[in-house]
Amino acid sequence: MKNNANGIFDRAAAVEIREDFLSSRQKQNNSKPEKYDEMASYIRSSAVENDLNRLKRGEFFFSAPRHFRIPKDFSQRKRDIYVWYGTEKYLLSLLCYLLRDYDSIFSPCLYSFRSKMNAHDFIRKLLRCPDTRKYYIVKADISSYASSIVPEQILPQLKKIFQNDPGMYSLYEFLLLRRECIERDGSLVKCEPGILGGNPLSNFLMNVCLMDLDTYYECHAPLYCRYSDDLIIFAENRAEAERYISFFQSVLKEKHLTVNPEKMRLIEPGEQVDILGYSLNQGILDIADHSRQKLLRKIRMHSKRLILAKKERHLTDREAAVQMTVYCNNLFFGKAGSNELSWSRWIFPVINTIASLKEMDHYAQEAIRYVYCGSFSAKRYRLRYRDLQKMGYRSLVHEYYHFER
Repeated sequence: MKNNANGIFDRAAAVEIREDFLSSRQKQNNSKPEKYDEMASYIRSSAVENDLNRLKRGEFFFSAPRHFRIPKDFSQRKRDIYVWYGTEKYLLSLLCYLLRDYDSIFSPCLYSFRSKMNAHDFIRKLLRCPDTRKYYIVKADISSYASSIVPEQILPQLKKIFQNDPGMYSLYEFLLLRRECIERDGSLVKCEPGILGGNPLSNFLMNVCLMDLDTYYECHAPLYCRYSDDLIIFAENRAEAERYISFFQSVLKEKHLTVNPEKMRLIEPGEQVDILGYSLNQGILDIADHSRQKLLRKIRMHSKRLILAKKERHLTDREAAVQMTVYCNNLFFGKAGSNELSWSRWIFPVINTIASLKEMDHYAQEAIRYVYCGSFSAKRYRLRYRDLQKMGYRSLVHEYYHFER
């Protein structure tokens, strides 16, 4: 851990630190240019220095966050998200960036929200395992993790972590115990229990909450990885695996957390394991079936919308097919000229098979043909592959082989 004698608020005031923060955000390529410019303008201004001075004086001026309930993909379940806007959001992001000073307190088996590790390192660690087929594997997931963490339980951990930075601890205490948020209709209400998931500082708390679990499995299991609320534990035999499950359940009970029963599995040696949207089977890493189906469903739904649009907006067959082509390209590769992390840039570096890509290629091409002719009859093949290429269609398999790793 770096020397934090001055505290995060003091360090955040340093010009070189703020420039490092902006540089890291620019490298991530996840912000629209206008949003980045707005953030940079504030971070480089005297306004951020004034706000940091107020925090050092114990003036925690943050407004109540906005509360949204976001659907989880195509399921009926929803995720609670708490959002600050404008300069408050940028200031919290700057403070979050400096929490990397505490990165060394975490286990090397933890891969979520780390300064020099990410989900790809998690997956690569699994691939490096000499023979995954001989192990029993416990795969677990925690239900509504951020919403279930009890602030009063995690605050003592934070107080110990920030013993040399009481200002940062006090800010966390203020944010977690205020328990107020603004709903969509503008009303100020009491927050649901939890750690205000979705805000920049909550990721650190999700890492802190299960530190004791990480330490235990790091010392005892042949291989262990955690990414936020996703865990995978290797065991030499069934009895050992069941002991690991028992310990996991006891720790969760103590912390008032619950296992997601749909995602808790004891996997026999040699069976396929799905984790973080990937599937691993005897050294072959592919896209997990549920992740693939989510994308195919998006394509299917958009093709149906375009069939209706052909009638309502009097689009020609070719115009509708071109729009479907653009949609598929954007879905897989991101919008042209965008700096955002695209699906392909996330998937291509780690998978080592084209099996799913071939299926998705075929599905996307069939969707374009369906939009073109309005049915799945044989006449859809009048639109040949070279016609799709002329419309700009980008093959996943072709792009995968030409992707620079």
